[in-house]
Amino acid sequence: MCMPAILRPLLAAVATVLLAWPALAGSFVFVVNQDDATLSVIDTDTDTVVDTISVGFAPAGIAASRDGKTLFVTHPERGLISVIDAKARKVARKLHVGGTPFGIAVGQADNLFVGDWNNNVVSVIDPLSGARLRKIEVGQSPAGIVTSPEGTLVVVANRESNSVSVLNATTFSVAATLPVGEAPFALAISPDATRIYVANVRSSNLSVLSTETLRPIGEVAVGAMPYGVTTTMDGANVLVANQSAGMVSVIDAHDLKVIGKHKVGRFPEGLGATEDGRKAYVANWFSGDVSVLDAKTGEEIKRIKTGGGSRALVVVGGDEVQHAGAQIPAASRH
Repeated sequence: MCMPAILRPLLAAVATVLLAWPALAGSFVFVVNQDDATLSVIDTDTDTVVDTISVGFAPAGIAASRDGKTLFVTHPERGLISVIDAKARKVARKLHVGGTPFGIAVGQADNLFVGDWNNNVVSVIDPLSGARLRKIEVGQSPAGIVTSPEGTLVVVANRESNSVSVLNATTFSVAATLPVGEAPFALAISPDATRIYVANVRSSNLSVLSTETLRPIGEVAVGAMPYGVTTTMDGANVLVANQSAGMVSVIDAHDLKVIGKHKVGRFPEGLGATEDGRKAYVANWFSGDVSVLDAKTGEEIKRIKTGGGSRALVVVGGDEVQHAGAQIPAASRH
């Protein structure tokens, strides 16, 4: 599938990874605004936008380094990754990686795992030089990418193959390919790293997989077109952003049952939660804003205006980081 430059509207997925952040006091949400080519910076104490960072043409996925000091933003239509000093809040450099990079996650030694939508591979990229260390063949149209807390396990959603690829981050090899629902896109790993949650866009459900056995645990029906997923920090609940339904589903992780559904902004996508377990944030693409949620119930507390085309986000601060981001052509959203 090609991605012409004129095809600007993209859809977002969620990847969740737990990292340390020793450099900043407090907690911040960095929101990718695709249409405005910016990142909005939200202070989670006040839930207000405190800064805006210009990043350049059509930003898509976002990830944070394992020490939490650097953000990486993909530009699918330019074959670029912007490297951002998160504390200084400015672009430090651009990595020219080629292809169509959008899904991104950070593994061991801060190596970047970057999905190339058009070429059906995940490239392992050196975060300093941008050099490609390895190419790993995966399924068709690799979308969301997530790493385990220690960075040794990488999971890739293969949207058009209806599968996920589980990668060994040390050997750069495919450990398993597992069937899931239709058009898998958003991914999250539970805080204890025992489960993989996969949001399937076309089948409107959530696949739950075991990281130990690499076998299915169950499926949960959610709302129409789920494009975002994250967990609460205690792992008790899973939050799913249902794009067409304009709502967030709350799932009891123990019983695998939906226990709540709450309206948010228009076309919700990227999701992330704060490390204290109190709040979660969802980027609303068509509203150009972010909904602040009670992380336990999923109820909307506040709506924050951000920028045009708010898609992916990363929550940074305290002892944990959750991030979300990767986007695909609008032609593939059904």
